[in-house]
Amino acid sequence: TFDREELQVVCEGRKVGFQIDPTVGIDVEQVMGKTFTVEIGKVGVDSLSNIFDANGNAIENNVKFSKTLANINLDEALSSFTFTLEDIDCSDDIIGALADEVKEKIMLLLELDASDNNRIVLTPLRCKNGNTVTTTVTLLPPSTDSGGGRSLRAASLSASTDGIKAPHSISLFNKLRDISQEEQRKRSLLSTPEGREMFADEENSGNDRIGFPFRVKDLKIIPSASDTKAMLTTGSDLLDLEEDLFRIASSSKIGDQSKEMILKKVDRRAIVDEIELHEDAMVAEIREEGRQREKLMLSQMKTEIEELMLNQMKTLHIELLVVTLACIGISFFFRRCLRLGKIVRNGTKVL
Repeated sequence: TFDREELQVVCEGRKVGFQIDPTVGIDVEQVMGKTFTVEIGKVGVDSLSNIFDANGNAIENNVKFSKTLANINLDEALSSFTFTLEDIDCSDDIIGALADEVKEKIMLLLELDASDNNRIVLTPLRCKNGNTVTTTVTLLPPSTDSGGGRSLRAASLSASTDGIKAPHSISLFNKLRDISQEEQRKRSLLSTPEGREMFADEENSGNDRIGFPFRVKDLKIIPSASDTKAMLTTGSDLLDLEEDLFRIASSSKIGDQSKEMILKKVDRRAIVDEIELHEDAMVAEIREEGRQREKLMLSQMKTEIEELMLNQMKTLHIELLVVTLACIGISFFFRRCLRLGKIVRNGTKVL
């Protein structure tokens, strides 16, 4: 059962919609593939809720239907969400240089190895109010190789070299969400004396804080091309019904406008192929953006190092020139002294 925080309901115009929010603590793996029933209207005799039109008229009969949540392979899915890092000094001039720092913080939170660095892709960072950095993070599936493609693994798409199953992208997001909520809870304790005392007890018990506040929101789960194709393919038991509906929609008209025709199977297959190509292109584009940013940063670092070395060389040239002039001056001074007979040898003045 979902409460109001987990279930977002929107009533707009003649449309009533709802969406499960996976960012508030829902275990996606537990609900995938489950069948649920929706009833819209006055549910129960004692219910005070209902659906009304603009004139205040209640719906005559409840609308009730059942649906099944998609059962996708999370090991092949991507996850995209907004990552906000708070209490960090930033400006438009230095925001680009913070990309590596933000990525390192995310890897630290997720306890990922350096070999998983390619699984985290960031969009260009944005600075707000001089102390908040936001970016859209895309977590690629564990089967993504360094070239941006999908590696073929016979045993398991998410098995690592040592036989331990690598966490999928949604599992990694859940970990970030849980850490963020726990950090916010600890920070809220500091607002009251009782909370500070409890927080001190937690610190003494050995619990560590991450040291920087952050938030995650707006999770989007992007299924693989194979799952998308399966979701858009009509079941064999519904093909006849689909063809009947297609013929009815093709032959029926309302005024001068034809009804929206149901897509034929071949048309739907073309859409699936297009989605598959789009997904591969999207992953490749994400990887290419990451490589371009890294190349730009390396180029900037190289330029800064070259400028630093050039400044050091100039400083050495100036110091060498000063030493040379000093030597020439000393040599000239001693030569003048010799000519004037003012050099003392063994305590005796030589004229």
